[in-house]
Formats: sequence, structure tokens, C-alpha cells
Amino acid sequence: MGLVLLLLAGASAGAKEEKRPLRIGHRGARALVDENTLESLKAAAEIGVDMLEFDIQQTQDGVLVIMHDETVDRTTDGHGRIDQMTLEQFRELKTKSGYTPPSLDEVLDWLATNDLGFILDFKLPDPQLAERLVAVIEERGMLDRAVFESPVPRVAGQVEKIKPEAVTAIYPKSMPLMLILAEKYNVDQVSYQWIFATPGQILLAKATHHPVLVWTVNSRGKIRWFRLLNVHGIMTDDPHLFQAEKN
Repeated sequence: MGLVLLLLAGASAGAKEEKRPLRIGHRGARALVDENTLESLKAAAEIGVDMLEFDIQQTQDGVLVIMHDETVDRTTDGHGRIDQMTLEQFRELKTKSGYTPPSLDEVLDWLATNDLGFILDFKLPDPQLAERLVAVIEERGMLDRAVFESPVPRVAGQVEKIKPEAVTAIYPKSMPLMLILAEKYNVDQVSYQWIFATPGQILLAKATHHPVLVWTVNSRGKIRWFRLLNVHGIMTDDPHLFQAEKN
């Protein structure tokens, strides 16, 4: 967990900066560029983030691709479920700005050219697919840069079982049960929607040694607030909002 452990300290290698939350681009820089595209991820990297968050789905022919929804209707010119499309059909889609939604392999190829950390939001409730995702990241030699995040605690728990050194995070539907589920499934981090990330919840998480990620924080005022609360990481749709917080 080299890079991920380093990021837990809130600083890059060799840096002598004040401890601060990780700056995380949510679906890249989705307020600026079509979400979950290579272009969006690159835009966030160019603005300056520590990590990128993006979402994983699977095509009918078993290829892992980057998209938030189970269907393509909201973000592309197509219609239908991703798990009922082949990769070839998926690749024919265009986002609103004319970009092609990428496969996971394409994103990992680009990530191999830099040292950014990344959060893989794996929504599919299938532990076997989670195992496959871990294998893909490990084969790439990127396990120490990745956080495996899921809304399904047992899926994150399966990652912990097969690869204890992997870093996991959850954001279950029942936010009040977050820490109970994190303990039950031996999950490393907890990911709170910002409105539920109260000072009390953050203190409880720290007391149980669960670093807190907060999403999706889209104002400078809220970013300052969560920095004061010393959360582990802050996700935003617009990485420009972090610029006023730079040391």
C-alpha cells in the first residue's frame, strides 16, 4: 500500500506541507468535462488532484468499462443497459461533448503514465467480479495506488478476504450503519455523503480507525469546513475549488 499509505499522511513523497485532506476528482472533473471520460480525468489531473474517482460497469461480453449508471441514457447518445451491450456497441457511444466512453484498460494505460492515486467505485453486487477487478489492478502493478470502493459492504469485504493488503471503502445505503458494516466486513475506509459527515460521525470513524472520505463537496466553504474537521479525503466535481486551499 505504498502510495495509499503515503496519501494517508496527506502529503506526497518528500513534501514538507501541512497535513491536509486528499483532493479527489469525482468522476474526473465532471462539472467541467463529461464525467467518467478520459478527457474528464485528464482535466482533473491538469488542474491538480491527488486522486481520481471513477465508476466501473461491465459489458455483455465481460469487459470492464467506465460509467456511473447501469444504463447509458443519461450521459451518452445511446440507450439501454451496459450489461446488454458488447464492447463494440459501447464504443460506438458518444457523450454530450462527443467523447467516447473508455474501457478500464484505457484508463489504466493512461494512469500508468503518472503517479495519481485512484478510487474504483465498483457498483455491481458480485463478489466474483470484484475479485476480477482486484486481479486486473494487481497485474498492472497498481495495487498500492488503488482504493476499491463499493456501496455493497460484502463486496468490499470479499476484496479484503482475497487481498488483505488492498485498501477498501464503503458507502452503504444506510449511512447510520456505516461504521458497524465497516467493522463487520473489515473495511479500511468509510465514504460519507457530505450531509451525513457530521463532526460526531467523523470523530466516531476516527475512534474506530476508519479514515473518512466525503462526497460530493462542491463549494469552497464546505471544503474549508471538512479540512478543519481533518477528514482523509474530499471529492469534488470541480477541482478548481481546491485551488484556494493550496498551501
